[in-house]
Amino acid sequence: MNLMSRLGSAVLLPWYLLVLAGTARAEALSPAQSPAQTPAQTPAQTPAQSLADWQAHGRAAGLARPDTPCQDFLQTLGKKPDYVQYLGCEQDDDSYIQPMDARYRVSGADAVAMEAYLGQAFGMPPLTFVCCGWSSGKPFFWKGGPDGVAYEIGMGVETPSYPRDQWHKIPSFDITVGVIRKSP
Repeated sequence: MNLMSRLGSAVLLPWYLLVLAGTARAEALSPAQSPAQTPAQTPAQTPAQSLADWQAHGRAAGLARPDTPCQDFLQTLGKKPDYVQYLGCEQDDDSYIQPMDARYRVSGADAVAMEAYLGQAFGMPPLTFVCCGWSSGKPFFWKGGPDGVAYEIGMGVETPSYPRDQWHKIPSFDITVGVIRKSP
């Protein structure tokens, strides 16, 4: 599964930023960590061994626990506004970093409020219009404390260039909240 299909339209980026997005997602979590230090390295590890590796290395790197279920991450964090629709969660256990991405949708009428909320609750910068749509741009990460999980948060939509005060004309915006369970 490629990066764009995992992120969907929630992070609309020019092609050169797509390359950076995959690299940034990995490097933002633990740039100095060597492959020998990553949790759950071998498929032969028991769940207890994977958890022990995560305790020793993965927690500080911002990785989700190896036994984390794919879920509504905003709801789990207690940070999901009522006007946001949870669409589901996808996980890719065959990928080296084992990502999980929760997908959401918000109506265009509520998009300005959601953009402001993501900024207030997580520090996400305002969306910008690039090429073909509104996007949060480069990968944005929020970490709930020094040993917290690093969540990649994105919002966007492919659309003609409507100014912010006309977002209500756009049917909906997509949001993704993702985590990884293994370090690159």
